[in-house]
Amino acid sequence: MADMNEETLVLTSDNSRQIDRAAIDDGVSSQVLMESAGRSAAELLMKSFNVRRVAIAVGRGGNGGDALVLARVLYQHGIEVRAFAFCSPEDFSPPTEFMAELLEKVSPGTLRVTSKGLSSFREALAWSDCIVDGLLGIGGDRPITGRYAKAVELINDSKAKRIALDLPSGLCADQGESIGLALRADLTIAMHFLKPAHVLYPARSYCGEIKLATVDYPGRVLKETKPFARVTQPSGAKALLTRREPNGHKGTFGRVLVLAGSRGMTGAAILCCRGALRSGAGLVTLACPASLSGIFEAALPEVIALPLPDQDGHLMPQAAAEMEHALDAADVLAMGPGLSRYPEVGEVVLEVLKHAQIPIVIDADGLFPLASRMGLLKRVARRAILTPHPGELSWLIGRSAGEIDQDRVEVARTFAGEHEVVIIVKGRPTSIGTPKGEVYLNPTGNTGLATGGSGDVLTGIIAGLLASGASLEGAAILGTYLHGYTADLLAREIAERSILPSDLIDALPLAIAEIERVSVF
Repeated sequence: MADMNEETLVLTSDNSRQIDRAAIDDGVSSQVLMESAGRSAAELLMKSFNVRRVAIAVGRGGNGGDALVLARVLYQHGIEVRAFAFCSPEDFSPPTEFMAELLEKVSPGTLRVTSKGLSSFREALAWSDCIVDGLLGIGGDRPITGRYAKAVELINDSKAKRIALDLPSGLCADQGESIGLALRADLTIAMHFLKPAHVLYPARSYCGEIKLATVDYPGRVLKETKPFARVTQPSGAKALLTRREPNGHKGTFGRVLVLAGSRGMTGAAILCCRGALRSGAGLVTLACPASLSGIFEAALPEVIALPLPDQDGHLMPQAAAEMEHALDAADVLAMGPGLSRYPEVGEVVLEVLKHAQIPIVIDADGLFPLASRMGLLKRVARRAILTPHPGELSWLIGRSAGEIDQDRVEVARTFAGEHEVVIIVKGRPTSIGTPKGEVYLNPTGNTGLATGGSGDVLTGIIAGLLASGASLEGAAILGTYLHGYTADLLAREIAERSILPSDLIDALPLAIAEIERVSVF
């Protein structure tokens, strides 16, 4: 398992409970786990905000216990605290009851039981500059009602900073869909791991900024954890960057062959080629319709043009045979951007798939012909990266784009495992499935990527990373990370809505430089 600094694990609620039980079986008491979680959360809260008065909503289970530890630690640091139990004290779980007794010893009267009218809680919200939600955490799996619902409404209406412990109350930990009223947090402090709701939309939008508290789990328990998904961190992205030897040359850094472009869609091919060059490829050749070759040669002075037989600006079947020498010379093939969906073009794509022996990145119109020839994926098993958005993937698996979007993690896992390819299901979050059954959820990017041509840049970036020596999985994970990170970098200075795909290409060197400077300690 990678270091926690390189990737963060995403666990379901059942996974989380299993880890707690495994830790207890390993000799770590539930009180020790709760103490470490609450103390770490308190430290994160104090580092994040300059708080003086904190109101805390306390539930009956483990989330409430974490909140009570946090209350005690804040009090010991000189912060005024008012905590409110939303159940009778005798209904506390045993570890939570223990933490309530500790708080009472340290700060008598800090913990109060809420009245039916919530008048004292309402008053505390107006008094506080920070509110902590310790009601449910990952324990919620149905719409909240009663006093919990009223508490969430009051907290949402407050002007104070809103902090959720582990997960905003009202969200279901294991899904991205909303199940009703939920707290809108400014900061969510997740306990050692992320949960699906932290990364899947629309639930993710309720979490605000997310930080991880450290819990004292035994190392053996962590090593044996099998996650729902993984999220790459900046140091993990840096680890995937291949070394460039100082005596390297254009052959050393790889040759990319791009099969792309048609009349009316020359821009897609140009963006893809430039993305490959900017991500480090030593040499890029564009196999394109002969009638459009002049356009490409003028727009891409760094790229070699390979004119192929065409008709009215789209490729003809004989183009596949004329590509054979270029395929033999290339290290990576990227195909699809702007190719068009004419039947003749589909024949070229399928013929190339039959004969190519190098790693392949397949995007957009390169995917379309596969719908009727899925068996061809066996020929490129362990050598192909597919980069569909849900609409394109729906052609291949016969499910609607909406269904794919809602089940993107399992769709990516299943497709990658069945066909032994890497698949990148684009969207929020982009889900990367590997033949090993692992899924990586990309944490970078913003709405600036929701522009035609953005995916063509991504295809080029991934192809360039492959040519430079990255593994299939590494190129997919790093390429997607850099693509989104570049958009995030641009959004520091310009509006997301104004970001263009060509802006991504121009800013990509700056994004890569930032990742290269990331500390691994």
